[in-house]
Amino acid sequence: MMTSHKTQELQDFIYENDDKLNKQTIKTYINDYKRFRTQMNGRQNIYNLTQKEIIDIVSKSDFNKLALLNIAIVFLKWKNKEHNRLIKYRTDLQENKAEKQAEKNMEILEKSGVDYHDLMGALDTATGSDYILFYLLIKLNTRNNDLIMKLISNKQKNLLNKEDNFMVVSPSKATYIRNDYKTAKSFGSKKDVIRDDKFQKFILKELVGGTEYLFVNNKLKPYKQTEMGKFIKARFKKYLPNSNLSQAVIYKIIQHHAEENGNVKMMKNIADARGHSINTQLTEYSTTDFHNKKAEESDDDAF
Repeated sequence: MMTSHKTQELQDFIYENDDKLNKQTIKTYINDYKRFRTQMNGRQNIYNLTQKEIIDIVSKSDFNKLALLNIAIVFLKWKNKEHNRLIKYRTDLQENKAEKQAEKNMEILEKSGVDYHDLMGALDTATGSDYILFYLLIKLNTRNNDLIMKLISNKQKNLLNKEDNFMVVSPSKATYIRNDYKTAKSFGSKKDVIRDDKFQKFILKELVGGTEYLFVNNKLKPYKQTEMGKFIKARFKKYLPNSNLSQAVIYKIIQHHAEENGNVKMMKNIADARGHSINTQLTEYSTTDFHNKKAEESDDDAF
């Protein structure tokens, strides 16, 4: 447990920056600060450490090195202290992480037992709520929580709110509204109008079924976020028996297909649907180490 003199630095930082940071950022900073302090061996303030001492602490820690380094940079910047060496060290860590992440993503794809053409084949042969589920995962790149949505007709728009996800069904189209998804605070509400004939056929049948939510269990209760992964895996196994699919793996398969084919438009659409930047997409989900690729291209340009 940290004593009061060890938390004063943190309290002062939050007091001075409370109006500049959102609640989630403050919570992240507090957690990272506490982890950093456990590595300090009793020293009082992060901002009084030298850059060399900070690098030494981070390099020897088993915690997330980028998170620890970032909180140190934040505190040094707050006190207008030199942190150029820390910025360079962070770049080195990011490049190393990108290389390992690309290898990890490729391993995940290989273990999935499925490629992009298999996904599209499953979508083509699926029926009923399976088709609806597969369409949302493949065409709109949804996460588990995105799939927890209320099902209403166009005449029930009075039920709409800013907290829940909705599928609003009209005779000729369906409108998918996402308010509750991972990056909603950054990207706001998302609305997709779906005019796929097969989707429309099955979604109208689901509407007639009268359930409050689109995807429900055998007790007609909506799947929880923690249950959605098992549900997705089970539905795909019906069409792809050897598959091992989650929403994250499906996303990586689609991202890999777009990347392999140099389809920049598709990659931008994926990033927009997912609710993150192209940079996040390439550094976190790619099977290509873009840092090394850029270095190789620079070497080629030198000749």
